[in-house]
Amino acid sequence: MAKKTRHLRKEFQVILPMVLIIFGAFLIHTFSLKEEVVCNKQERTAETENINILWTAEPRVTSASMYILGDALVQIECINQAEQDDGSYYWDEEMDGVANPASGYDIAFYNQETILGGDHLGMTVYPHFNCPQSYGDYMVSKGFNLVSTANNHTLDKGEEGILNSIEFWKEKSGVVTSGTNSSDAERKEIAVHEVNGITYAFTAWTYGINGYETEPGHEYMVNCYAGHENELLSWVQEADQKADVVIVSMHWGTEYTPDPDDEQLELAQKLADAGADIIIGNHPHNIQPVQWLNGGKTLCYYAMGNMINSQDVLPATTREEVNTGMASSLVIEKTVQPSGAVDVVIKDVKIDLIFTAYDEDFTNIRSVFYKDLPEDSFPDKDSFYQEMINDVVHRYDNSFTIGL
Repeated sequence: MAKKTRHLRKEFQVILPMVLIIFGAFLIHTFSLKEEVVCNKQERTAETENINILWTAEPRVTSASMYILGDALVQIECINQAEQDDGSYYWDEEMDGVANPASGYDIAFYNQETILGGDHLGMTVYPHFNCPQSYGDYMVSKGFNLVSTANNHTLDKGEEGILNSIEFWKEKSGVVTSGTNSSDAERKEIAVHEVNGITYAFTAWTYGINGYETEPGHEYMVNCYAGHENELLSWVQEADQKADVVIVSMHWGTEYTPDPDDEQLELAQKLADAGADIIIGNHPHNIQPVQWLNGGKTLCYYAMGNMINSQDVLPATTREEVNTGMASSLVIEKTVQPSGAVDVVIKDVKIDLIFTAYDEDFTNIRSVFYKDLPEDSFPDKDSFYQEMINDVVHRYDNSFTIGL
């Protein structure tokens, strides 16, 4: 019996650890299942909370307002009137009527038609213009912060004038310019700017520079799209991937006509297809129609007309047409959904007409809105205004609100 007892104890010593191992494994599995259930419940709770957030959170909406004017054709008569006895320039009298509203907008655009090439190069008349740099100072002081420097008069003071202009604008804090460059890298750069949480990219191009050319190897100095159309379109395509809004200034078209030519129409569509959101045209010295392209995604102003001028030679047009310019405002609205989806639209587009008035001897020059013109400014002022709205501004699309 003693021998048998010893044998059973030995078996028990072997079996007991095995039972404990099995029981321990059972407990571990049980606790693991419980922990997994708890984790799954927590994950489902987190997913539910995320879904609830997506359903209950409000979209985040931001907006930026924009003011747009056309060509600053600051000719010698405008300069002479602004010049003071001490050699300084006073632009308020000529410009306040159309420039003052700029301060109320986040972005304010115009085209500097007559280059700010440096006062030491002298103030000159057509066909080689040069404008006092104080004009740029004045426009910046009024709130203009988006400026095109690409037009057919960009090389009027040679490459020195371009470099002086570039240096002038670079010193203006918060002002974005495009159209002239000090290097090839600068020409190719896609700078992205931001206002009110909305990003935008801006580029300006001209059809040419009155037949002149930069020095060999310096073609980068002026953005000329003739022969470089693919470069322009590629820039816009890439900018569209980087910024919420792509703004393009185009110096194009046929002078002294209210009709966009075939090149304008074709290039505008190509720009829209490439991703341009706002196209601002200049050069014809007449206003031209405004049109939505690609189902309302792209806003195209074919020509804004003159912001100020004292033009004397008027082929194929009337003085009233040349002196009539366009002013516009709009709102860029960006909506970010809780899911992260982003939608950007151009809305609340408003258009009005401005007029450069002066006496017969090109004195008392002043640019004002039509509504601020004296009744005796020129015969049938009101009917001419309405004709320009109906036959030109609204020719392609009459949905735009008139009056700023």
